[in-house]
Amino acid sequence: MTQHVGIIDLGSNTARMIVVQYQPHHSFKLVEEVKENVRLAHNVGPDNQLQAQPIAKALETLRMFGNFCRAMGVNEVVAVATSAVRDAANQTSFLAQVKEETGLDLRVLSGDEEAYYSYLGMINTLGVSNGFMFDIGGGSVELALVRGRGLANTTSLPLGTVRLTEQILRSDTPSKAELKALDRHVDEALAGLDWFRPQGSKLPLIGVGGTVRNLAKLEQRAQRYPLDIVHGYTMSLQRVDEWASRLSKLNRNEREQLEGLNNDRADVITAGVLLIQALMQRCGADSLWICGHGLRDGIFYEHFLRGSQPPLLSDVRQFSVANLARIYGYNVLHVAKVRELSLSLFDQLQSLHGYGAWERELLEATSMVHDIGVAVNFYDHHKHGLYLILNSMLNGYTHREMAMIGLLTRHHRKGGVTDAGLGGVLAEGDLERLGKLSALLRIAEYLERSKSQVVQGVDCKIEKQQVRISVQAVGDASIEIWDANRKTNLFRKAYGVEVVIE
Repeated sequence: MTQHVGIIDLGSNTARMIVVQYQPHHSFKLVEEVKENVRLAHNVGPDNQLQAQPIAKALETLRMFGNFCRAMGVNEVVAVATSAVRDAANQTSFLAQVKEETGLDLRVLSGDEEAYYSYLGMINTLGVSNGFMFDIGGGSVELALVRGRGLANTTSLPLGTVRLTEQILRSDTPSKAELKALDRHVDEALAGLDWFRPQGSKLPLIGVGGTVRNLAKLEQRAQRYPLDIVHGYTMSLQRVDEWASRLSKLNRNEREQLEGLNNDRADVITAGVLLIQALMQRCGADSLWICGHGLRDGIFYEHFLRGSQPPLLSDVRQFSVANLARIYGYNVLHVAKVRELSLSLFDQLQSLHGYGAWERELLEATSMVHDIGVAVNFYDHHKHGLYLILNSMLNGYTHREMAMIGLLTRHHRKGGVTDAGLGGVLAEGDLERLGKLSALLRIAEYLERSKSQVVQGVDCKIEKQQVRISVQAVGDASIEIWDANRKTNLFRKAYGVEVVIE
């Protein structure tokens, strides 16, 4: 049964809401996302009192979010608050106001709970088993150590971007004294965390939250990166150092001119990037992985995987492929047969292409989603499929792998192989891989031309200058054999041999 859940996250800087349509343990898709800059932690002094103006803005936003969910007929609304409300001396009166004026029961998360949900959002969407993790908000940063996909250590520190900016980086362009004070303040806060140190083998640092997403967008625009995807993007320590240095020398107006920067973060981005730099140096990470999914997603996965303890997907990559196919609809029997035939061709012709488990997995994943473009239009559905793959939730894969799956989908029907403008994320030899794998997928697709599974299997015989593919059929497969033979040009070009299908 299809359900809708609305998840509201009232942060120190931003209030966000997502609405997700889902069938438990089966499939889901994000159907709405709304955010509003509320700055709830603005001007909170030593007495930790939330101020009247930010409170009014937060109440207005929560009222709007609640009404929106009711208008959509959302089955369940989960509303949580983080650092600003957690630390507020007037928390009790604020929660009462929220209940009275919006009808929402706002749950205040502890620092450990906040880290846990950020971890759930990350571990169910990123193909990482071990690493350090942070989630920077306006009022706090949550830190974690992940081992074997499990949560080994967590803590919450009062090092949010709004807090650091208002308390330390008060000048429009930070002074040297302020930068030193920030560095000293962060060092003191991290001093007691023995587990947030190099762990022998280098572990990546995984970043969650709007600050690190904005940093990734800045870097992508600067590099003219061909994909508009931050989830799964990686940055080196050197590039983080360069951005920290550059941002420290700019005033707000100059920062607002930077391509890729959200103007709502122009006043707090410097503190955030300096904190990321300090975290990388502290834990010894030389690479930063950006995760586009965090606390709200973690709360969703707790609902989606209800009954599972812990609520973890067993295989992020396999699920994301299956979820994508289910979202856009697919012919289960046809997809299963194309998968079977393409993998059989791959295995039998291994001595020709020389590829291994990685390429086989990409071919298998593509066979599952190769027809999703039909959801847009049958005509040119191979082109639509590329767009959908690059703009959907294919979690767990690197950007290179996503591009490979998208391009294999793009070339599964006809035409020569090109990088379609994605050369910047491909590696040396990938165009050759695409040619050889696309040739196999194309033959498998046309041997399933009638979508009736008349072709049961294939038997490949590699001869001197020719590959002979004998079809095993349970009925009249003449149209499949005829059409597959018409689509062998790519195979001949990719493998340098003739091919006969009989």
